[in-house]
Amino acid sequence: MPKATDPADLVFRNARIYTVDRKTPWATAIAVRGERIAYVGDDEGAVTFTGPKTQVVDVGRRLILPGFVESHWHLSSTSFLRQLALHEVEPQAIPDTVLAYAESHPEEPAITGLGWIEPMMPEGLVRKETLDAACADRPVMLLSGDFHSTWVNSRALEIAGIDANTPEIVGEGTSWYEKDPITHEPTGKLVDGAARARVWNALTAKGYLPSGVDLYVDSIGHWQQKLAAAGVTTLFDAAFLDPGGNQALLYESLDVLERTDRLLLRVVGSYYHYEGATTRDPVEAITSFRQKYRTELVRAQVLKLYLDGTEIAHSAYLLKPYADRPETCGHVAIAPDQFQRIVLEADAGGVDVMVHCVGDAAVRLALDAFERAIASNPPRDRRHCITHAFLTHADDIPRFRKLGIIANTQLQWGIIDPYSKVVREYYGEERFRQMYQFRTFVDHGVVVSLGMDALACSCRLQHRPVEHIESGHTRQPPGEPGAPVMPQDWERMRLPDLIAGYTINGAYQLRFDHEIGSLVVGKRADIIVLDQDLFEMEPHAIGSIKVLLTMMNGRVTHDAGKLPGVPMRDHRGAREV
Repeated sequence: MPKATDPADLVFRNARIYTVDRKTPWATAIAVRGERIAYVGDDEGAVTFTGPKTQVVDVGRRLILPGFVESHWHLSSTSFLRQLALHEVEPQAIPDTVLAYAESHPEEPAITGLGWIEPMMPEGLVRKETLDAACADRPVMLLSGDFHSTWVNSRALEIAGIDANTPEIVGEGTSWYEKDPITHEPTGKLVDGAARARVWNALTAKGYLPSGVDLYVDSIGHWQQKLAAAGVTTLFDAAFLDPGGNQALLYESLDVLERTDRLLLRVVGSYYHYEGATTRDPVEAITSFRQKYRTELVRAQVLKLYLDGTEIAHSAYLLKPYADRPETCGHVAIAPDQFQRIVLEADAGGVDVMVHCVGDAAVRLALDAFERAIASNPPRDRRHCITHAFLTHADDIPRFRKLGIIANTQLQWGIIDPYSKVVREYYGEERFRQMYQFRTFVDHGVVVSLGMDALACSCRLQHRPVEHIESGHTRQPPGEPGAPVMPQDWERMRLPDLIAGYTINGAYQLRFDHEIGSLVVGKRADIIVLDQDLFEMEPHAIGSIKVLLTMMNGRVTHDAGKLPGVPMRDHRGAREV
């Protein structure tokens, strides 16, 4: 057992270290011994921890932060990016992109892709016929950037057995096959998870798509390198209806990466549920997952409940009707009585619950359910969470603090872009101006954690936390100082609050705050070195910051090769990608 004064393996000196520790927020040196932090303080004090074998790295006054905690991601979505990334493809060019890929990859039995932006699509483009003209002999399946719509060709529908006689609604009405109002033939657009899963399952069962861990190991392996290069050391996988419906497959894939020393991230996972998604009892399912999947780097922990939908699909659940469709307030994806029962049982079983809520009525319903569970069950350390909460009624914001509910959100969507312009039309101006009020959340003492919801996106694909931090600080797209500012510019968040949202608050959400999230002696050595100091630079340049070095558990997971004296990487693929 090492003594507190034993030499460290590594010392970073001549740094600006923002520790995210309220007692000692700033330091100039940090020492690492094994997996943990042995010292945080000034350069002079670090000399005590420097022995003949200690590697000393002069970081040249660069900024050091705790490793980023990405508290809302979807690793299973990487499977849709095996072939086509469509985020920056002009809508009219998507069929030609599919055609070019089909012609250059004749051996591929199916073509999948991710990233078309629904609000930017011209009328009549998202139909099976446009994809048929590009590729008719093989199934094509393209997931939208926000994950809530899927565009398929006729061959994919044929393989899945979906035609004019197939009931339009799937499950409990939260997912459907869009049908032509005259012919009743499917148009080629699928809305939400159950409809998408039916097609994906059919393609997998008939050998058109990979199955088993082969589906994920390669795609996750690629994206985790990008995340490590972005400074991410810990990730919460918020799941969604896995394309094949087998939620255990993700954990099994992560297990392969961990056992072969290729896992660069610490992953906390979840079990995902909405009515009609599965017949399995969700509380029993997450309890089973928590017992089965618990290793050094991977653990199942949270029950994820999908309570409402999205603004674009008019399925976000609102307190008042949509401005453009006054006949509807949207709807819930789980019946309120069922939802309350699940929350009550999960809470009684010691399970943390994350609830997807986009509309203000969904947020209120979730808060009501949590309030009942807290009142009914014995006291305990709860880490329940409402994710998104883009539109929250002013009366409900203080309830987060009162009930101890974490607000997990995605500030990179709180900007003016084609997606938000459609939301503005659907919600109306008054309600649109009430969105993304997370500085008010913080001022009310609410714990706000941040995550990209990636690879879901509105109009651009982002995975680097510094881009998210910039948008939260400016309420504008990264690197666009001349862009319109999201209404209520006083809701721009302060840099310390944004950094906390990506470090200690995310760690708190995942029950890792005693181990990570701040640079404190005894915690795990999750450390990142940035090439620029975000506290001292022009706000609209924050998103351009590069991560020079990432350490997780004291091991280098990303090295840009810019810091002399850094120990050789311990993980495969830790060099710059």
